[in-house]
Amino acid sequence: MHLRTPFFRTTVVRLALIYIVTFALVTAALFTSVYVLTLRAVDLSTTTVMESQLQGLSEQYDRVGLRGLIGVIRTRSQSLDRSRSVYMLVDANNASLAGNLDTWPQLTQQRDKWYEFTANVPTSNGVEQHPIRAALVMLPNDYRLLIGTDIIERERLATVMRRLGALALILSILIGAGIAIWMNRRLLNQVQAIAVAGQGIANGDFARRLPVRGSGDELDELATGLNALLERIEQLTLALRFVIDGTAHDLRGPLNRLRLRLERLQQTQTEGDAISAAMQDADTILHTLESLLRIAQAQSGSSGTEMNQLNLGTLARDMAELYAPISDERGITLHYDQLAEGCILGNRQLLAHAIANLLDNAIKYTPANGQISLSVTETENEVTLTVTDTGPGIPTADRERVLQRFVRLDSAQAEPGSGLGLSLVAAVCRFHHAQLQIDDAQPGLRIALDFTRHRVDLGKSS
Repeated sequence: MHLRTPFFRTTVVRLALIYIVTFALVTAALFTSVYVLTLRAVDLSTTTVMESQLQGLSEQYDRVGLRGLIGVIRTRSQSLDRSRSVYMLVDANNASLAGNLDTWPQLTQQRDKWYEFTANVPTSNGVEQHPIRAALVMLPNDYRLLIGTDIIERERLATVMRRLGALALILSILIGAGIAIWMNRRLLNQVQAIAVAGQGIANGDFARRLPVRGSGDELDELATGLNALLERIEQLTLALRFVIDGTAHDLRGPLNRLRLRLERLQQTQTEGDAISAAMQDADTILHTLESLLRIAQAQSGSSGTEMNQLNLGTLARDMAELYAPISDERGITLHYDQLAEGCILGNRQLLAHAIANLLDNAIKYTPANGQISLSVTETENEVTLTVTDTGPGIPTADRERVLQRFVRLDSAQAEPGSGLGLSLVAAVCRFHHAQLQIDDAQPGLRIALDFTRHRVDLGKSS
């Protein structure tokens, strides 16, 4: 037996996906926080340095004027590759007075009070374009001073952190997926073993027990508890079966002997009517006992109820031919010309009893000149056996109740019976996992048994 639930719809996979998504979100949030805080710290350090330079140059300008400021800038303006600091002082005509930039840059991108642009920086690998962050200071007479710093290291740090974050996120997903697959296989193996054992128990192997691996986890606790329950159920079932078998053994023999003695008396005595009534009572008791045994057999799934491949249409035809003379005697027409093959997996003996009870009830309650129809139809997935009559039917409110044992409606009291016919049919349906439907036939009653179609072609077997 294999689990029918698709792999990605199992509870373990769903929980694993929740854990993976949660862990990935937490990892992403953590790295995002570290990324933002780190870049903020770098930006704060850069801003502090630039504001300190602005403060120093402002003091120099106030103290020594423009010419002194030019000298200070020229002193500080070493190679951009070495100092990482950017200076450029221009006049109103954009003529460079001091600094380490070749030309005045295009100041288009601005963050707060800082401008960002790119500049050519000589390196050991040649001239490269580096990002620059700078502040613009307007001086008297339209002189302009640009003070900035190379932030290439900040951008490289941001790139490395982004890659590390992506790598950590991918690794967390892969590790989570690996753990999920391991957990899924481990738990699914345990669940499948429990499911196989449970199916065996459901099929009548009451001595079977759920596997306990000894890990002490929740599944082991569940299996241990269910095994104790199954042990108790097996004891009760064996006790019940012992009582049923003993009762059947004790009653069947005396009742058969009683009937034989009554039959002999009927042939030798004049009180034939009384003896016939006694024989009829004995037959009723035997029929009731036999019905109870069949119901117990169907409900317990004992060893005598093996499932085999059979042709439901052929079985229905055999039962219809058996009951056709009885229906003719009562002036009732029995139709059974619509019988498809209807291959199913079932117990022939129990199904024969169920069909016999349905036909017996239909003949019993259908008036003379009435009609009874027995049909077997099949679809791609189902096989349906239907018995329809033109009798009084069963009220909607009583259709659940008549499936119980020894229940007889007021309208049926005039006819002989024990109230076990439909109870046996319901038990046989439950044993075969079939659906029983009771509907109006307008007039009369329609009872349908829906079975799962068996895919194997049985050919001529039945």
